[in-house]
Amino acid sequence: MGAGPSHGELADNDCLLRLAGELEITIDDPFWDTFLTFSLNPPISSQDDKMLTDRLKSICDSLVINNRNTSNFKTLIRLLLQKTNIQQLEMNENNILRFQIFNGLFIARYFLKYLVQNTKEIELINQFELQTDLFVETSKNYFLIDGIEVALGDRKEYAVPDDINETTSFKFISLLVKIVSELKVNDFTYSIHVESLNCILIFLSTQMYTIQPSSSLIIYKIFMENIDPIILSKALLQKYIEQNKGPDISGGSIIFGLASNIWNILTLSSNNPTNTNQSPLSSLSISVLLVLVNHCTSPPPPKGNPYRSCISSLSENLITLYKFLGDNPDAPLSEEKTLLLYHLIHCNNNFKSFLLARTDIEVILIPLLRTIYNTQTSRFQHMYMALIVLLILTEDQLFNKTVHSIILKSITWYQERMVSEISLGGLIILVTTRTAQFNLLKMRDKYLHINCFAALANMSSQFNQLHPYVCQRMISLYEVLSKTFLRCPNQDMSAIEEALRIVLEVINSCLCNQLIHNPNLVYALLYQRKVFEPLKSHEAFHDVIQNIDMVITFFSAKLEKEEELLNSSDVTSVLARVQHWSLQWPRDLMKKFPDLKFKYVEEEKPEEFFSPYVWSLVNILSNISFESTLYKLS
Repeated sequence: MGAGPSHGELADNDCLLRLAGELEITIDDPFWDTFLTFSLNPPISSQDDKMLTDRLKSICDSLVINNRNTSNFKTLIRLLLQKTNIQQLEMNENNILRFQIFNGLFIARYFLKYLVQNTKEIELINQFELQTDLFVETSKNYFLIDGIEVALGDRKEYAVPDDINETTSFKFISLLVKIVSELKVNDFTYSIHVESLNCILIFLSTQMYTIQPSSSLIIYKIFMENIDPIILSKALLQKYIEQNKGPDISGGSIIFGLASNIWNILTLSSNNPTNTNQSPLSSLSISVLLVLVNHCTSPPPPKGNPYRSCISSLSENLITLYKFLGDNPDAPLSEEKTLLLYHLIHCNNNFKSFLLARTDIEVILIPLLRTIYNTQTSRFQHMYMALIVLLILTEDQLFNKTVHSIILKSITWYQERMVSEISLGGLIILVTTRTAQFNLLKMRDKYLHINCFAALANMSSQFNQLHPYVCQRMISLYEVLSKTFLRCPNQDMSAIEEALRIVLEVINSCLCNQLIHNPNLVYALLYQRKVFEPLKSHEAFHDVIQNIDMVITFFSAKLEKEEELLNSSDVTSVLARVQHWSLQWPRDLMKKFPDLKFKYVEEEKPEEFFSPYVWSLVNILSNISFESTLYKLS
């Protein structure tokens, strides 16, 4: 198999030229047996895929023109429909049949990709049919609320025929779904599963190359209204969890036993995947599932997105799913796992309740916190989704209480300071305060620090036995923000002012509700009392600082009465006395503030964020090279 050919070699290949030529090839022509029986190493990286896409461009140029007269592409699809038999594909003796199905899907994938990126969806669909157009364009006036896009005028929509189930395009999509849902995965069928998912992703990628909403696209209507979402969702999720890496293809062909000089030219130069730890089938499965879940999010379909409904109602094998999500505690939570976890806890009450009831919730939380901690290396959207997951969890008061009872040993990835023992709740505070400070002073994204502080605020009334370093970091965050606020009086400091207020309210909430259980926080306040002086009289903060100052004054007076402790370096003795004096603390003297409660609410049009985000993730997970210069999805 050697290096790949030049563009010219591929463009001059006799079989490809005949397929794309002006003459019709009937379904019983011996050509197809030759054409579909070959051996190749399929592209195993997006670079390889782009190389092959470029080499096939001239062939596709001709095929898209001539196919309307020859129907050669439709004949190829008809052959796939005829030959694909699930039981026969699973039988060991049917090697040739598997070769032909895989190769047919492979060729179909590249022509589909060309159509998606270079023609309208209507042309893509009609390339599957005979010379007549079953799908026709209709004009429809539309208006959008709040003045958005009203100037776009008329848009095109497509009239879908009543007998869509009889169209070749629908039958082909149904075949792909049938393979994914019913065909057993083993070394012999693995490549067929991969190519089927590649084809599905290519179909769905029509959204990236149009300004049309996904709910108006024919492809999405088929998947949302004419495909069984329960069967497909479960199959995709199962394949994602199984992480089946398939046969070893390094150094040879994925298909064994046959070789044809005609098709050896498709072998590409790369023989080894760039990341052998990834399962191609798993990555493609979660890609398809996330695309389906995150499109058509505003009805239609009649009852909303059916794939979201499947995720929302999932109630089986939750323990398996939970263990899979947390199967790598020594690394950040992967991006696709984070997004799946978001949908599970946001939409699925069964899974959320199951998760919150776990006594080993750190299995998922520690990788999630590592994602948030990696502020400078995590993709922004990844960190944002991780923070939202954390925020949703902190809406539950039992969670906020439980995390302080889980003690962690030696968190080596937290590099600011070696902490030998800390509660999970304390680690959450360290990570979120660090992220909020970094964002406020460098990244300056409004929603990022708001989510950090919202999670802290939700937890604050349940802070318990906070580690001394955790208390120090909270007060240090306040000090840094207050100095920034006072240093730039003539600049817009609204974000810093808002953050300062929330930090003070978090400290105040802990003192009002859990002072007796947090002697280290009282000690830190006494030790750093001077940092609160500059803003004591500021109108935006004085009411909250007044409460904090009341605590400082009370315990300072107690210390002064015991002169031997006032300047003592014996922290243990001082903490013991603080604990004792806490029993005498007149908490009723403090000004009452409303409970700090923040709740995550998904945007009214979630697709505006999730659709571009999911496709950016698909670009990472799949080995498909999507032509970014043609994107219309912003």
